[in-house]
Amino acid sequence: MRHAFWSLCLLAAGALPAFSAGAPQAAWNWESWRHLPVLDGGRYKPLDTLAWETMRTLSNRVSFTDPETHERLDATAAYLALVFEWSGWDAPPDPHGMAGLGSGRAYFGSRKPDKWDRAELLRVDYLELRQMLGMAEDQKYISPWNLSGAKVREPHSGKETTFAAWAEQLAQTKDQGLTTLEKKALELADHYWSYQQHRMGQRLMVIPVQDSPMHGWASVADLVQVPFDAATDPTGQIRKAQEHLREARAAYLKRSPEAFNRASAGFLAAVKTLGTQVKTYPLQSTVDWEVAYNHWVPFRFAWVLMLITAVALLLGMGSRWKLFYVGALGAYAAGLAAMLIGFGMRVAISGRAPVTNMYESVIYVGMGVAAIGLAFELLYRNRAVFCAAASVAAIALLLADNCPAHLDPSLQPLQPVLRSNFWLVTHVLTITLSYAAFALALGIGDVTLGYFLFRSQNHQAIATLSQFTYRALQVGVLLLAAGTILGGVWADYAWGRFWGWDPKEVWALIALLGYLAVLHARYVNWVGHFGLAASAVVWYGVNFVLGAGLHSYGFGGGGQGYVAGAILAQFLYVGLAGLRSPVARSAGSQPPLVPARGTNGKAKAAVSSIAETV
Repeated sequence: MRHAFWSLCLLAAGALPAFSAGAPQAAWNWESWRHLPVLDGGRYKPLDTLAWETMRTLSNRVSFTDPETHERLDATAAYLALVFEWSGWDAPPDPHGMAGLGSGRAYFGSRKPDKWDRAELLRVDYLELRQMLGMAEDQKYISPWNLSGAKVREPHSGKETTFAAWAEQLAQTKDQGLTTLEKKALELADHYWSYQQHRMGQRLMVIPVQDSPMHGWASVADLVQVPFDAATDPTGQIRKAQEHLREARAAYLKRSPEAFNRASAGFLAAVKTLGTQVKTYPLQSTVDWEVAYNHWVPFRFAWVLMLITAVALLLGMGSRWKLFYVGALGAYAAGLAAMLIGFGMRVAISGRAPVTNMYESVIYVGMGVAAIGLAFELLYRNRAVFCAAASVAAIALLLADNCPAHLDPSLQPLQPVLRSNFWLVTHVLTITLSYAAFALALGIGDVTLGYFLFRSQNHQAIATLSQFTYRALQVGVLLLAAGTILGGVWADYAWGRFWGWDPKEVWALIALLGYLAVLHARYVNWVGHFGLAASAVVWYGVNFVLGAGLHSYGFGGGGQGYVAGAILAQFLYVGLAGLRSPVARSAGSQPPLVPARGTNGKAKAAVSSIAETV
């Protein structure tokens, strides 16, 4: 046996040179480029983030295939390929300059479209717009070249024109109110113009240059085209960066990874030297944190683990195997830890509480549901409530992870009104946590309605779930009331008035009064188990749909149709459960208002046999 082992070792050692000879000698080093600090959208970020956000905005994809080499490229590699392969820098300057960018004259000029211009990169989601552009109904993408020459007929005048010319007219009149078709067309045009700017290197701001004609950051386009001298570049570092950048581009076009990697290292070193001379230059540790956050995707781990928890709890309740419960607890703890780490990383990157847009609100609601659900489980040991918490948290995080077009996950600079970390934490975190408590009540209510839907005779389980729904609503009302009052104090601090009847303020008050009415109706026996569950389900979800007023910064980018569909489905579910509920509630019971402790979640108080009021 010993001889056989050493024989295998010798065979492997002999095979290594042959294997190495067949392996590629060098690869493109994109990793170092990912950590390059850039200025975009009013904040510092790594190139990795800029590339990811740009590609997702243009195509709703983060990986691409080179049209000629068929090489698979991630977002950073694809973005740099677009920039390095722009041939306009090798041609004489376009006399139209930036003035012709909207129509595409400055971009295309006398040059022929290249492989990327002909690639179907721009996503077209709206069916009517596809038809206007002459696309097939199932064709979701169009190339920048085809879009530049597309002929459309203006809806109002019926006049035929180019899409670019029509979009320029829409851009000039966008404040006068646009139809859905016109908004979608202008959005596509913005992506088309953004594609041009990124390819020309105008959006890739890489070097802080304070004493220069740019008065800020120099872009790749500046480094390629602007002739710096001793007056504009006293240290010579910018000219050194210029030289290395041109060498890196030349090596890339010649498909020489070794030369490209050497030139890239020189360019990045020169940029770092220039950056350290500027006080506002971002810390490399912060940039590295953001790159790690982009590639780890903690909230994706979280929803997967929460989904595993829900499935394990269902299997455990069905089989009564304790092993499933132990596994569910482990997955739940790991999922909650992933959420906490994700939030911690966003705080470290942005320097603020991560609840300033709809994406962050949704993931915070998911974490809040998970935290409250864990507290309920530790106190009352009810598997059904624990499963409902895991399911609601998984759904919230799943939606946030898979709907980037409507829930923008990118980190954006705060609006001036939000630049108060104290009030941002106290008001927004409190009121958003109330949404989590109400979301948990919704989940428990859905489970309760399932008993009515299938005409279950397990009145004890219905009574116990009703208790937990009531308790979750109490927690939510307490947090919503506190958050609303804190919001008024913040409004007085920021806007000089405690209350202004802003739409979101009004709906916060309506939501609070509505939930108070539900609690009061249950307390005085106006509604029973079914009525409480139905109220917890239908009285939810106003925040996403209402996007107006001073609180419009807290909403998603579209998706109201999906939300309306989900609300309609919930109403149908409640209605169907109500139609089938009489048999299930014929021997219903009135629950105590405080959940009883116990290892199996059963109420210790005696259950009366009076018929339940619906």
